[in-house]
Amino acid sequence: MIHSEERAEAGFTFLELMTTVAVLSVVLGSIFMATLSTQNVFLQSQTVSQLNLRAQHTMNRIVEMAGQALTSDAQFSPLKPSTGINSHCLRFRQLTAYDPNAGQAVYDDQARIYVYGPDNGADPSSGLVIGRGPSLSDIHAAASGADGFLGSPDDDTLASVVNGLPAIELLMPSTFAPQAGEMFVVNVSPAPFGRLLTFTLRLNARGPDGSFLFPNDLVLTERVALRQ
Repeated sequence: MIHSEERAEAGFTFLELMTTVAVLSVVLGSIFMATLSTQNVFLQSQTVSQLNLRAQHTMNRIVEMAGQALTSDAQFSPLKPSTGINSHCLRFRQLTAYDPNAGQAVYDDQARIYVYGPDNGADPSSGLVIGRGPSLSDIHAAASGADGFLGSPDDDTLASVVNGLPAIELLMPSTFAPQAGEMFVVNVSPAPFGRLLTFTLRLNARGPDGSFLFPNDLVLTERVALRQ
């Protein structure tokens, strides 16, 4: 027969066990949440660094390409919108040679260069690209991929035009679109055919749930004086 003291001792031991399990669960839960929080902070830090590096690379490429344009030719248009204010498309022809007999520059019109940001028009883009080809329509047809948009991950970056140049170079995919405003803007001063170009990139990143990771968009601005 089990005495009342023994039953009380057994009950007390069981109560202690349940309390210990409860406390241990709280402690382990706190450790897990702290670890998860630390991991999220680390991943966000990595994303910030990656976004900054990619944004700077993108701006450098845009400046490099724009540096090939010549204002005396007046062929670095059209801009969209055509006023040269808050435009998202810059087109220019590449100088290949100079004909001293004719006294004229020679251009490769089969490889015009387009710096083209997000646009829902006839040749839609959801990201930022550098395209090469006789026209934006040709570039779009060659490289836009299954979704019908330039600037998205399925772009055919292996498509090529004359001289083996790629038809499309994906600078910034749609996944880095900002919370507000345009991803890419170019202003021309004086508009629409001035020598001074101002490029602005506005970017952000999204988490697995689709929410923006940063409360404020990353904004980069660069000014380029075109050659005459």
